[in-house]
Amino acid sequence: MAEHAPYYLIDDMTVGRAFRWRRTITEADVQATIRLSGDQGGYHVDETFARKAGFRTVIAPGLLQASMGTKLGGDLNFLAREITFRYLKPVYAGDTLDVQMAVTAVEKAKNRITLEGQITNQAGEVVLTCTAVGHLPKAEWGVPDKSRAP
Repeated sequence: MAEHAPYYLIDDMTVGRAFRWRRTITEADVQATIRLSGDQGGYHVDETFARKAGFRTVIAPGLLQASMGTKLGGDLNFLAREITFRYLKPVYAGDTLDVQMAVTAVEKAKNRITLEGQITNQAGEVVLTCTAVGHLPKAEWGVPDKSRAP
């Protein structure tokens, strides 16, 4: 059985509470994202094209970076209603990305929180910023069964 992050409820959240996750992006991650998304833009699949466009080689699709933030959302059982991403720098296979998200608003009466954060690479450069608004479980909903999760 896979190990999972703790379960969080709306009552557990306070403004300023922070969450973090780090991962090194592999070529396999990039290829899997291309297959999943169908994004075969030249920036992602054609090294010559990508270099002519000003990149050092092919870049990872934006969905890959975005999914890193949603990983934290999954850990929280956060049901997103709105997410805004701003892509600032390219990401390459081999980059180590550090996702940092913090609670910036808690509306317990509406069962809603706002998270804001960023992803930085191994050089400390911000590659993506993110704002997400959504819901967390209430205590009376019980604890979700994640036993079937990969």
